[in-house]
Amino acid sequence: MVGSSRSVAILIENGVEDVEFLIPYNALRKAGAKVTVLGSQLNTKYTGKHGQVSMEADATTTEALPEDFDAVVIPGGMAPDRMRTNMNTVNFVRRACEQGKLVAAICHGPQVLIEGDLLRGRRATGFRAIRKDMENAGAHYEDRPLVVDGNLITSRRPGDLPIFAAAILRRLGLTVGGYELPDENNMRAEWWKLGEEWGGSSKSEIVEAINTAIKGERYATEAFEKYAEKVSDTELKETFARIASDKRRHVERLERRMTELGERESLQAAGSSAWATLKSWFQSSDDLAVLRRALGDLQTGVNDAWNLSLKLTDPVTVELLDDIAAETAKHEQIVADLLHARTSKSRLEERKSKPTTGTATSGA
Repeated sequence: MVGSSRSVAILIENGVEDVEFLIPYNALRKAGAKVTVLGSQLNTKYTGKHGQVSMEADATTTEALPEDFDAVVIPGGMAPDRMRTNMNTVNFVRRACEQGKLVAAICHGPQVLIEGDLLRGRRATGFRAIRKDMENAGAHYEDRPLVVDGNLITSRRPGDLPIFAAAILRRLGLTVGGYELPDENNMRAEWWKLGEEWGGSSKSEIVEAINTAIKGERYATEAFEKYAEKVSDTELKETFARIASDKRRHVERLERRMTELGERESLQAAGSSAWATLKSWFQSSDDLAVLRRALGDLQTGVNDAWNLSLKLTDPVTVELLDDIAAETAKHEQIVADLLHARTSKSRLEERKSKPTTGTATSGA
């Protein structure tokens, strides 16, 4: 079928994750599909989580009929938690699914599927914060960018959007200007170009995020090298040295990604101010103090990598940032265990060193 014969409903509510609405919306329209935005109320302007989306719905799920559409798309953000409380919306999605229509949900979008009891026995994915909710609803959760089970398409987060949108287009028989869509399992494809074309992260935004990550990992590399030099405990020295080595590897991977994009890291990212920051602090710090600071650095690193990944719609860069966050989280747990063990030992030794006091008694 030609694109103009395909009709797709995309749901909207206040608090929708902007790019999770915009990328499927733009991709479908550019491919020639007729896109109808369905909300819960007419004459109401819906605003996205970040203010990029601001529009009225074309119709509502109350009067819309699933048989009039070939597919239904459910974006994420805070919107699905509102959608699931509207039984007209839940029933619309349930009927569409029962009729064999293509139903695609991303991020928190599967919350609507949970409410409609549509995940029981189905393979699916979604944002990691609702993984347990999905499993409790009977889903076989898979931590992958895209999971397709019959007429159900699901993805996890903004970073999966180009793959998610391409999967919808492919199953509707749509193309974009004659451009052949990449294989959905090819994580080396230039997905960022489709993401940018459809309203997601620009190349400059992706490069800026990589530069930020490089700067953070360079700082951590130097910091942990200094921590390894400072501590007296052999086990701590070896642990910090391993972490520094892994941080160097992170920098190398980020640099390769920059090269793949045909870019070079900024001068700001190439430098590190770790020693300037640590030099005076080291003078009065002991092994326990270094452990505490190292733990704080790792916790910051996990959050920074994770937050960067949520800002991008480039699956390849997001996967890399995800790997960095996951490995840093493992380091965090190792250092936390070491800190706990050393703190317990220090307290025990402190108690043993205190003189025992007692009250003398005399018999009659």
